[in-house]
Amino acid sequence: MDNVAFYIFGQPIYWYGVIITSAIILAFVLAFVLCKRKGLSSNLPYEILIAILPLGILSARLFAVLFDSSMSIKDYFDFRGGGMSIIGAIIGGAVGLVLLCLIRKRDFLKVTDVLVTVLILAQAIGRWGNYANGELYGQLITNPSLQFFPIAVEIGGQFYEALFFYESMLNLLGFVLLICLFWYVKQKGVVTATYFIYYGTIRFFLEPRRQAEYILKLGNIQISRLMSGLMILIGVGLLIWCIVKIVKNKKKEQSGETEKVLHTN
Repeated sequence: MDNVAFYIFGQPIYWYGVIITSAIILAFVLAFVLCKRKGLSSNLPYEILIAILPLGILSARLFAVLFDSSMSIKDYFDFRGGGMSIIGAIIGGAVGLVLLCLIRKRDFLKVTDVLVTVLILAQAIGRWGNYANGELYGQLITNPSLQFFPIAVEIGGQFYEALFFYESMLNLLGFVLLICLFWYVKQKGVVTATYFIYYGTIRFFLEPRRQAEYILKLGNIQISRLMSGLMILIGVGLLIWCIVKIVKNKKKEQSGETEKVLHTN
């Protein structure tokens, strides 16, 4: 497809930007619903947007130019030339979130539970920007019986694994999982831990399937895969902490009920 959506004063506006912006707006609106569900401040979505969006974009670009062999640091400000990393965006956004919670005295895990729930939905939508750009595809598919969408995507007359679609659908399933956890699980941090484990696993296994030019590397190290592995470890550690907290709280409740019965008797 033509990757230009429309023109403004002669300047092309790309479908990639339109799709990413639409995903951010939808995530922003949904954040108000989630904050209301948990009794959080209605100002929180504005604070999150201001805190993470600038640093997320700058970090996403920095991550790309540092580890993409086709670019150098000199290309940093050429945003229209393409090149953004979602892993870099997560790192930059996390820094912004820490600053937000320190300055505004917000509970970090309560804020991240809101953020990751809307983030994975935005990621699911945003991957279609890669389709518009004709990028983020996997290995060549030579079997004619598999050369159809959604298994494959046609690029330059040949068919490749439709990695953008695989990740988009997995992210959409992840959104369903996270919003259910957010809605019904009281313990803070469970949603955040699940996101790190779930998304980290997706990227860890899909990353090696990419075409070589789309794999960010430092020497022979696949940076995005390394960071995905770290996400999984962080998520597992946080989930263990959450489970311990849940068990302790249940023991306290049971102990309190026992004392109440004894006192009544």
